[in-house]
Formats: sequence, structure tokens, C-alpha cells
Amino acid sequence: MRLYRLVIILCLVPVLGIAQTLNPYQNQTLSIEERVNDLIERLTVEEKVSLLVSTAEAIPRLDVEKYYHGNEALHGVVKGGRFTVFPQAIALSATWNPDLIYKVSTAISDEARGKWNFYNQGKDQKNVYSDLLTFWSPTINMARDPRWGRTPETYGEDPFLTSKMGVSFVKGLQGNDENYLKVVSTPKHFVANNQEDNRFAYNAVVSEKSLREYYFPAYKAAVKEGNAQSIMSAYNAINGVPSTANNWLLNTVLRNEWGFSGYVVSDCGAPTYLVKSHHYVDTKELAAKVAIEAGLDLECGNDIYAKHLLSAFKRGMVSQSSIDKSVKRVLKARFKLGIFDSTDNNPYTKISPEVIGSKKHQNLALETSRQSIVLLKNQNHILPLNSDKIKKITVVGFNANQVVFGDYSGLSVIKPISPLEGIKNKVGDKVEVKYVKWKTAARNLNILEAENLRNDFNDEPGLYGEYFDDKFLEGTPQTRVDKVVNFDPVNNPPDPYTNYRHKSMRWTGYIKPNFSGTYKIGVNSDDGIRLWLNNELVVDAWHNRGATTDQVEINMEAGEKYAIKLEYFDNGGDAVCQLLWEVPGNENGTLYDEDIEAAKTSDYVIAVMGINKTIEKEGKDRTSLNLPEDQINYIKEIYAENKNMIVVLVAGSSLAINWMDENIPAIVDAWYPGESGGTAIADVLFGDYNPAGRLPFTFYKSITDLPPMDDYEVSNGRTYMYFQGEELYPFGYGLSYTKFDYSGFKLKKNNDKIMISATIKNTGDYDGDEVVQLYYKLPKTVPKRPIKKLIGFNRTSINIGKSEKVEFEISRKDLQFWDEEKKQWSFESGDYEFMLGTSSKDIRLKKIISIN
Repeated sequence: MRLYRLVIILCLVPVLGIAQTLNPYQNQTLSIEERVNDLIERLTVEEKVSLLVSTAEAIPRLDVEKYYHGNEALHGVVKGGRFTVFPQAIALSATWNPDLIYKVSTAISDEARGKWNFYNQGKDQKNVYSDLLTFWSPTINMARDPRWGRTPETYGEDPFLTSKMGVSFVKGLQGNDENYLKVVSTPKHFVANNQEDNRFAYNAVVSEKSLREYYFPAYKAAVKEGNAQSIMSAYNAINGVPSTANNWLLNTVLRNEWGFSGYVVSDCGAPTYLVKSHHYVDTKELAAKVAIEAGLDLECGNDIYAKHLLSAFKRGMVSQSSIDKSVKRVLKARFKLGIFDSTDNNPYTKISPEVIGSKKHQNLALETSRQSIVLLKNQNHILPLNSDKIKKITVVGFNANQVVFGDYSGLSVIKPISPLEGIKNKVGDKVEVKYVKWKTAARNLNILEAENLRNDFNDEPGLYGEYFDDKFLEGTPQTRVDKVVNFDPVNNPPDPYTNYRHKSMRWTGYIKPNFSGTYKIGVNSDDGIRLWLNNELVVDAWHNRGATTDQVEINMEAGEKYAIKLEYFDNGGDAVCQLLWEVPGNENGTLYDEDIEAAKTSDYVIAVMGINKTIEKEGKDRTSLNLPEDQINYIKEIYAENKNMIVVLVAGSSLAINWMDENIPAIVDAWYPGESGGTAIADVLFGDYNPAGRLPFTFYKSITDLPPMDDYEVSNGRTYMYFQGEELYPFGYGLSYTKFDYSGFKLKKNNDKIMISATIKNTGDYDGDEVVQLYYKLPKTVPKRPIKKLIGFNRTSINIGKSEKVEFEISRKDLQFWDEEKKQWSFESGDYEFMLGTSSKDIRLKKIISIN
């Protein structure tokens, strides 16, 4: 009887799952290669295809969890909660400090893992594009033209600086464990993705020399030095072949030449544009074929691979081996992340959610912001300000009381600090700070900003938003407070509230104007729209209508609340719904009376000017390098009343501030400085931090200095390497409160190495950092040689009266150029000039050395 019972129990063991044998792909003692191959053998072709889309659903029968690729982390985690918000990417580059950037990206990936662990190893995170182990970052496209709307996401115009920053960022994200990845980093957009106008269809005509010497180096470094596990291809074509289906780019160069072993993901929706925009193929099945055969493994989106790859396979257009190859690459990354393993041996599963927004990370965000700030002008040493000698300061300007994070930004754990708050916190009760709210005389429609919106939900800036799953405003909506109404899914980052079509939305709350007058309220939409102002229906266009902007006028008094309700339905296509306004003009000459009176009675005026996502962002290129005209006129008017003016710029790209440079005594560029930007700005203004940021691109004087936007040949007068004109501020430029002397320049050849050294001494009155920049010039016999080219830099802290020796090691390989005739990298024997300086123009020491 006992034997009978034992037999029954043993027979039930497999059924009950008490002691099941692991499949090889679940066996952690096997290699990743063996485990991936085993899992692939068990998958049906339908299941394999399901793994090649960015929102891959679970495969329960094999215990394969869902996996949503596609969060963002340019300067902090964007989706999935609240995180530390560091300065925007261009500000990171302005630090010229790769070690610091490594710390920043390490903190970002720590927070991502901490949140992943909080979400029960991701199982409890349900929103698409919001998982926390794959990031489509960094953006390492070259910022060849300051008009490009995505310039703030980049590391600037120089391939060497971008390479160093990009490698540090990738390494910090992915971690340094021998067995596991912390997260997957995805440098983007490969390659020559540099304009938003016609971005889904344009063809970049560019020589292989420019590709090899200018557009490729940062990607090559990210792969070979940073070991990036993923690369995102670009929307655009290169010389007639879309990047999404470019075999030469994705296989010949990326995989065969550089040894890339990870997976390639498309930019979102890009495979569809092979048919829709590029007209490269006629059908979506053909799009699936050319993309996967060219080396595109994963589709960001749910069209070509999601709906047509399987069909192409069944019709014999795509082979099983092509699908398996891509599935293997995608799964390999998941296994490296430890998703198929127990949490015992993976150190990243031990990271506590308490790291998110921790004091350590807050301090790092502040320090990064400090290091990024560039002092552009400081006439007669007006800065730093001495609060002991000041009675009153007036703070004004477009960005004075705003916290501008820039595009692809998350929500901060702490309350972010605006420039105004930073200044007030700095001076305390010692100095009277008068703030005058920004008013504009601009005669055009702009996004109605959060400062002028309120809602009944929490009475904080913004409107109460309701998002419905149908076109009829029915059912139970998802809700949140939206700072602005700017529904533009094609051009904005992925948003779990807005990632599906055929839906409707409602926003309610109040408009609260800063001053009295007649306003124009506008709504820009492609489909049905209804607008109520003070409970009166003023726009009623509840039908499909194409992109249209409606305007109505309303008289409003400063400080009063005016009820607003906006309803919209999206019928598909390139959806858009934006709430805009135009503020009253200055016909009566009274618009700036308060500002002028405050300026007259103050010791100093700090004007925080600049731009934001209404001017530069994904999907929107700039049409001018100037500040908006109303800001320029405002600065002139206030400066006429008080010459002790400091301008702080909050922006993500270069600005042609020619009049300011000629007249304003002090100018500070703070970029988009992150959650503690206001504190960092105040630290610099009042001398608690000596600025040492350097420009990662050239500031031009006029848009006429630039070649046409669609000219991708960098040698045609682009960047400091080829620009022959007079710039406003050169690449690498930045002032300090102290002075540094350069001496003892030495060059020494050692086999194929060149050893370069010099001594830098702080001869001024402040401790500070100096960014020593090493440039070189190729022999005259090299065709299309740059004016000069960055080949090394070193940011070093030097106390008053102290000296530091800086050293660089250069190899012959570093000095190679792309020979267009031989189609290979070549070295030219001859005279090489090496230059040490504080910018690309301010060269302090130089020597010529003959190298054979």
C-alpha cells in the first residue's frame, strides 16, 4: 500500500511542478549562446516575430515575460515614475568632463534598476515604453547645424568630444559587471540624422570621407570602446538608401568592420516610412524583407514587423535564418540583463529603490549643473556679485521663474529650483529681490505655458486632462494634470497616455493671465475640436478637418481666473492638438512700466532669457539663431534704465546674441540645467562656484554664416574645423573668474606615440577648473584638411598659485584621415602642428613636429 502511494506521488510530481527539470535556456550554468539557441529552437515562427517589436508581449507557455523596449534616459529616466533630472545632454557635454558624465549615467541606471526592482523585476510595470532596462539613449548625432531642433539632445559639433562623452554615458548605463548588463544603452540615430524638416523622407547626400571622419566616429567609439548593446537606426536615407534598410551601414560598417554584436532597433515608425515616405519599396511585406535582410532586428512600432513580417515569411520572401538571426540578437540582450535568471547572482537586482532621487544623486545633479555653466562675458569683472554690497536686485525674463528641462525629460523627485528661486535662496534676507513676471509683446501664437494655467484637481500649474479610449469621450478615462496642451505624438517622446490612435481627450481648468488686455486664444488641431471659454462654446468643429488653427479674442484681467474646457478627438493620421495664445501688445506704452521702475531702483538686473521646446525640439527646427524679437527688444529697453545687467541664457543650442555681446556686461549660458539648475546659476552669479564650462559648439553671428540645412558635407564651411568666418564665440570657449598661464610645452616621439605635456598655473584670485584643449593640424598635402581638429582635452582643478602638469599621448593611428581615392584610412608623413589652448581660437602654445 505504501509503495502504491509512493508511485502515485512520483507520478504527480511533474504535474504539480514540484521538481521539474529546467529547460536548457533556463539553466544559468550554460553559456548565453547555448541558452539563446535552445530557446529559439522552442519558439514558433509566430512567437519569434512577436519578439521583434518594441512592445513584445509575454509567451506564457515558455515562461517568457513581456518586455517593453524604449524608455529614454538622455539626462534622467523619462518614464516609469519620478527620478533625478540631470542637466540636458548638451549641458553634460559642456562640462568637458567624461568622468563626471560616467557618474551621471551610473546614477541614472542605478535609479532605473531600483525602480525595476520596486516593480517586482518589471512584472508590475504595465505601461508600454516605460520599462526600465532598455534606453534609447544617448543621442550622439553630430550637431553640425544649430538650427537642428534636436541639438539640445546631443554632445555638440565635434566628433572627438562627442565620442568621449558618449562612451562614458554608455558605460555608466550598462554597468561594469562581468556577467550582467545593468541596462541596455542604445546610441542613436545611425546616422547623419540632422534635420526635422521632412525628417521621415530626406536623403542625406554625403561623401564617405565626411561619414568616416565626422558622422561615424562617435558610433564607432560607442561600439568598440563602450560596448553598446544596441544601436538605433535613423529615419533618413544616406545617398539614396534609407538607414532602416541600409545593408552597408548596418552590416558592412557596423557589424563587419566595427564588430558590433548587439541588435539594431529602428527609429519609431521608420520601417513604415520605407513605403510611405521614401518610396523605397512598394509594399509593407517588401519593407519587412529589405529591413531584416539589411540588419534591422527590432521594430519600434507595431506595423511592418508586427503585421507584415510573418506574411513575408509565409510567402517565401524572408528566410527562417534571417528571422532567427534577429531574434538571437534581441534575446541575447535580455539574457545579459538577467531576465531569465534568478536574482541571486545578479548584483543589479539588489539595488534599492531608495537610490531614486537620493541626496547623493541630487548633489550630483547640482554639481553637474555647476560644471556645465559657461561664462560668455564678464566685462570689468562685474561677476561674481557680492551680496554684502547689494541692497536690491531685480530678476526678470522669459525663463526667470520657469524650470526648463528640455526635450525627453522626466519628472523630478524633488521640487525643481528655478533661477528666481535659486537667487532668492542664495541671498536670503540680505538682499531685496524684486521679481517682475514676464510679459511679451510678440505678435504670434505660442503654446499657452503652465504658469498661466490652473486646474481644480490640485490648483497647480496645468490643466486636468482626461484621455479616453474612443472618439466619443465615453468610458473611464486615464487622467493626469498636463502642464501644457501639446498633443503631438509624432514629434513628442513616447507617452503611455497617447500611444494609440482613435481616441478623445478633454482638458479643463482656468487661464490665469499675468496682466490685463485683449488676448487671442488659439487651438491647432487636425481633427474634431470644441473650445469653451467662461462656459461659452467659442469653437465648434467636431469633425475631421485637417490641420487648422482657430483663434478667438477675449478680454482678461491680470490675476483673474477664466474657465476653459477643450475637447478633441483623433481619427488617426498625424494627430495634433495644441492650446495656444497671443498676449496683448504694447500699444499704450505701459507693458513694461513695472519692469522699468524695478530696474531703475535696483543695484543690478538679472535677466533670465532664452528659449524652450516651443522653439527647439524633436519635430521642430529653428528658423533663426536669434532670441525671439520680443526678448531682444525687452533687453534693450531694460538695459537703457540700468547698465548693471547680467543676462542668463536658458537654451539648448547656440544663439546669435550679437547686440548683447556688444552691450551687456555679463552673459552666462546655463543650458537646460536640470532639477537644481536655479541653485547652480546662483552659485555661479554670487561666486560660490567658479564657472569652467566650455562651449561644445560654435556660436555663429548670423544664419547667413551657415550652409544650406540640407548640405551634409561638413567641409563646406561647417563647425570650427571648416568655418572661415568670424564667430561670435568659438568652439571650446568659456571664461573663468581666475587666470591660467600655460608654459613648458613639450613634444616627444616614442616609437609611434607622441607624448605631449605642459604646465598650467592658476595666477588669478580664485580656485578654479581649467579645460586644457589639444588641437592639431594635418600636413598641407592632405586634401580637405580641417583648419584644426580636437584630439585631446583635460579638465583639471587648480588652486590659487598652484600648478598642474597636463599630459597627452597621441598615436599615429589617431592622426589618420580617410583617403577618398584609396577608400581607406591613411597616415600622411610630414609636419604636424599641435596646439594647446583654452578654446579652438585661444591657442596659448603650439609646436610643429615632423612625423614619418
